[in-house]
Amino acid sequence: MKNDLSRQPAIIMAVNFLILMVIYMLSRWFFFYMNLDSFPDVTFRQLLTMSLGGLRFDLSALLFLNLPCIVLQFLPLKCRHTVGYQRIVKVLFLILNSLGIVINMADVVYFPFGGRRATSVVFSEFSSESNLFTILLHSMTGYWPVWLFGIAMIAAQILLYVSPISDKRLQPSFPPDKVYYPLHTVILLMAATLVVGGIRGGYGLKMHPLRQDSASIYCKNPLESAIVLNTPFTLLSTFYMTGYDDPHFLPDESLDGIFSPIRNKEPKGGQMQRLNVIVFIMESFSREYIGFFNRDNAGGLSQSYTPFLDSLLTQSYSFEYAFANGTRSVDCMPATFAGIPRYIEPYCYYVYSTNTLQGLPAMLREEGYTTAFFHGAPNTTLGFKGFANAIGFEHYDGMDEYGNDQDFDGTWAIFDEPYLQYFARKSDEIAHHGKPFLLTVFTATSHDPFRIPDQYKSTFTRGEIPIHKTISYADYAIRRYFEQVRHKPWFNNTVFVFTADHCGPACRQDYHNEMGRFLIPIFFYTPGGQLPVGCDSTRLIQQTDITPTLLGMLNYQKPFFSFGKDVFSTSPSYLNYVFYDHNGQSMYYLDDLMITYHDNRLIGIYDYRHDFSLTHNLIGHRSRYPQLPFMQRQLEAIIQQYVTRMKSNALHQSSWR
Repeated sequence: MKNDLSRQPAIIMAVNFLILMVIYMLSRWFFFYMNLDSFPDVTFRQLLTMSLGGLRFDLSALLFLNLPCIVLQFLPLKCRHTVGYQRIVKVLFLILNSLGIVINMADVVYFPFGGRRATSVVFSEFSSESNLFTILLHSMTGYWPVWLFGIAMIAAQILLYVSPISDKRLQPSFPPDKVYYPLHTVILLMAATLVVGGIRGGYGLKMHPLRQDSASIYCKNPLESAIVLNTPFTLLSTFYMTGYDDPHFLPDESLDGIFSPIRNKEPKGGQMQRLNVIVFIMESFSREYIGFFNRDNAGGLSQSYTPFLDSLLTQSYSFEYAFANGTRSVDCMPATFAGIPRYIEPYCYYVYSTNTLQGLPAMLREEGYTTAFFHGAPNTTLGFKGFANAIGFEHYDGMDEYGNDQDFDGTWAIFDEPYLQYFARKSDEIAHHGKPFLLTVFTATSHDPFRIPDQYKSTFTRGEIPIHKTISYADYAIRRYFEQVRHKPWFNNTVFVFTADHCGPACRQDYHNEMGRFLIPIFFYTPGGQLPVGCDSTRLIQQTDITPTLLGMLNYQKPFFSFGKDVFSTSPSYLNYVFYDHNGQSMYYLDDLMITYHDNRLIGIYDYRHDFSLTHNLIGHRSRYPQLPFMQRQLEAIIQQYVTRMKSNALHQSSWR
């Protein structure tokens, strides 16, 4: 009986999988050794951590790559136990996995040129190469150790392949059909459940399936994620993505002269101001919900769901026109902390998500800051932990670190009030270390399904739509945070930045347009008086402006990368612009005018300050606006810089031209 079980096709498949997992681990270490110059700071302990994390990606890739073989080996068919059937499975298995090994080896060669694992865009990048055969031949002859190692791994999987074949049959007899078929159908369903969990990286309902950027959890920066990943995974997980098409609006050599994302090229000198920074990212907080910003939109004071923020805004520097750079939570963090707006697709989910970024947390860590990110949701939610790690946050505090599931809302995260009380305690603990700090907290209760704690259900009842009561609750939770910290010794030396991740559901009709869907609060509260108090109705601000503005306030003395601007800049070349994209339709604001672009052509012109609802498209009167050619050229330069730099992984200092 033991011998019969050991020769079952399913068990043999598992043995062959273990052999492949070992081959992929050896390939990872070979990749690391051949590219040591790219990873000078990786210690043995860090390599071990990345290797263990890489097991999840190896398993996911191998399960996906071998789906045909898995199905064939688990089908409840008696013909599986014949020599001919198993020979077919063996040939298919060896072909698929030899291909996987070759793909992995190819990236050992090409990684130094791209700085990331290959994705599906490699097919479009090489589709027009007329000398592709010559390129491949050169890579084989010029990098013979790589291919020698690859051949050795292919030979190893062939020689070590375990087959259940024994003579002409695997088993001399089978149980009765009424036992065999139900039993093996159950085994097939169990195997399918395991395969799905292995491919997506786990079973948690709140966890996002494995993506490229998930590798950042195990390493210090996006470049090192290449050690965690394997190329079959990056190809298969991006197979449906095509990458950006080159826009070719302008000559490449003229781009930087029109729009350059390299900021602070000539620092103004002086000492850095070592202010603390705390960033509040408020879930789904539309400008529409805040009475302070809606006093005149409906002929008087609008209904407000944020009494505390309304009060705080009277003590802050705010902006009448503040914009999100995306429509989802995952769009907020690249924009706010790395100056990367969403363009067509979310950065974190697209093929370029393992590009090396220069984030605000990493820049401030280099200056001696403690950096930490707080979010009351499970640590795997939306890949926030991985991205926070990638841009330099030293610490991540999620639901795991909070440690009290009794405060969980049952669906999404810890309720805001207890979590912000926890954040208040942690803020004070970190401040006591004596170093300046950058802390970020991401609220959560105003996320669908818009549930508030039972004890407050009779307190927060106002609202026309379900989110309104949770906005009021979140506002109350923020009030309670400030009650806890306002008398702390570090309070007056802190810049508090408030923004939303994106807009929530719109209730007011005048917000149902391509401007209203992106209007959010962004304001700076400086209890120590570092900024004046007032609402700026002239200058425009967007999420990508937050990092440049903070670095300007801190008098940061090094160049950095951002598609945003310092809104407090006094430079004579300052441009008062905003850029964002909505499913391929790009919006560009300059001073009092907004233009919209789609399919590489101008489709809309709006005097948004006098036409809040965007009901009057002025494209038929374009001759009235002499600034249009300049605005179009700026918009085209931003898009071309974005696409070019994404494709060439040129978003970090070492890549700047």
